[in-house]
Amino acid sequence: MIDLRSDTFTLPSKEMLETILTAELGDDVWEEDPTVKELEALTAKKLGKEAGLLVSSGTQGNLVANMTHLNRGDGVVLEKESHIYLYEVGGLSQLIGAFPFLIEGNNGLMDPKDVEAIFTRGYNVHWVDPKLLCLENTHNRGGGKIIPKENIDQLSKIAHENNGLVHMDGARLFNAAVATGMAASKIVENVESVQICLSKGLGCPVGSIIVGSEEFIHDARRQRKLVGGGLRQAGIIAAPGIYALNNMIDRLAEDHKHARMLEKVLTEIEELKVKPVDTNIAVVDTSASKWSAADARDGLEKHGIKVTYMGDQFFRMVTYFGITKEDIEQVVSVIPEVFK
Repeated sequence: MIDLRSDTFTLPSKEMLETILTAELGDDVWEEDPTVKELEALTAKKLGKEAGLLVSSGTQGNLVANMTHLNRGDGVVLEKESHIYLYEVGGLSQLIGAFPFLIEGNNGLMDPKDVEAIFTRGYNVHWVDPKLLCLENTHNRGGGKIIPKENIDQLSKIAHENNGLVHMDGARLFNAAVATGMAASKIVENVESVQICLSKGLGCPVGSIIVGSEEFIHDARRQRKLVGGGLRQAGIIAAPGIYALNNMIDRLAEDHKHARMLEKVLTEIEELKVKPVDTNIAVVDTSASKWSAADARDGLEKHGIKVTYMGDQFFRMVTYFGITKEDIEQVVSVIPEVFK
């Protein structure tokens, strides 16, 4: 079975797993795990921020960051198909009590005019004030869309000029960095906090990191503890993360190449619409065809290929470490048979 459902199915390499056996451990709640501290410092350096904090998942990382930035009743501006809004169990509302302002983007890309309209609408006794802007780069439902640096900077400037802060869900930030050739630290230089996943394209078994100022991370550590994220000998998680940041970033280009191979064959099928492939995700729209997304999913699975069902009209294919060129060539040979 060739599993293209998500890069969360990435399996760690033997070399990555071996780092666990020799990791120096301590109690991370007491801030005494040296391997965790090394990972946090390394991530912060790569992203140009002062400090980092290990969390168990991307969802927990976004939640902890937003809990640190927001108070109950504050407003948060998000793209309407963002992961934070759709796929994180409503943590903004359930656990923070924040109010979401939703913006309809173009494959995840928000128009600065729409963001500015929210941040500059002024005081009204009936209204919630926007305090935080959340960005997602790359954008999952946008088809792995890279949010251009110029857009990030424009949106951040709007937030900052109106007493707002900016958090980036950078679960796949390094995909954007590799695809653009721009350092990740440059991409996020104008945002206050960033969450990056270790367990997607970087191939780790578990874990994410949030970064920001020393003051932000100091406060975030308490929020992490509140939601059960204070781990003990967490160096067994951190050691693969260090390996990933030192060895697994540049190879993301291979995943991007494989995704473009999928894009090419899918766009040759006239009835299918494929969102432009920027990185390692291909999102396919079946609405103009005789197939539903469920038909596509079931048809591909009969040929030994798993994809993600994203609603009646969309399915997703994701490339990652462990999916070989031969696997993609097999998928490419099957697609015309399924959609004939």
